[in-house]
Amino acid sequence: MPWQIVKREDSFQGSDKPFISISSDHISFNAMFTRIADIGPEKRVIVNIDPEFRRVGFEFTSDDRSDSFALSRASSDKKGKKRTGLFCSAGFIRDYSWINSISKLPVQDRRFYNPRKEGQMWVIQLCPAFEERKARESSNIPSDASGIYRYLREDGEIVYIGRGNIKKRLSSPERQEWDFDVVDYSVITDPDLQIKWEEYWIQRFSKENGRLPFYNKISGFSTEKE
Repeated sequence: MPWQIVKREDSFQGSDKPFISISSDHISFNAMFTRIADIGPEKRVIVNIDPEFRRVGFEFTSDDRSDSFALSRASSDKKGKKRTGLFCSAGFIRDYSWINSISKLPVQDRRFYNPRKEGQMWVIQLCPAFEERKARESSNIPSDASGIYRYLREDGEIVYIGRGNIKKRLSSPERQEWDFDVVDYSVITDPDLQIKWEEYWIQRFSKENGRLPFYNKISGFSTEKE
């Protein structure tokens, strides 16, 4: 068997670039970003969200406003490594499924490099990450819900990634014999964004696994298909 390179997933990969990262209970700003944004622990951060387009904006201020979060600098992480960036507690993440789904992704997918400055805010663009989950037999999927979706078996294997009307495609005759147990989806109303994010997740799956999901391979993947 030929040699294979081990992929890094530690928290220091890519740390020479400015980024903002999201975890289940805090938001972190790495050292490069804090230098570019000229912020320190004396500042506070106001978090703004744009659910429609899945954007999060950060406004840094010296005012002790009731809707701002304190910034902290930890002396070390759990492994004893020195941490030079800043973070704020963000328990609110669990209140927004489209943000919370990001916090459950691997480390590198929870990092947003080179945040964009828009007026007084630094903005990051989140990807739809299949935040809604239903059993295959569920009747609770809204009939008008369109977006991207994936089918999973009970063991967690992703067997198909697609786009379009989630409930209609789920009940299509040709899929009744398909072997899967769970449907994950994100509602996206813009057809062009559906194409963009469907292709993003299929290409990501292919890169990580060296193949397409089982039923994508059988059906043939094309961004022209629903």
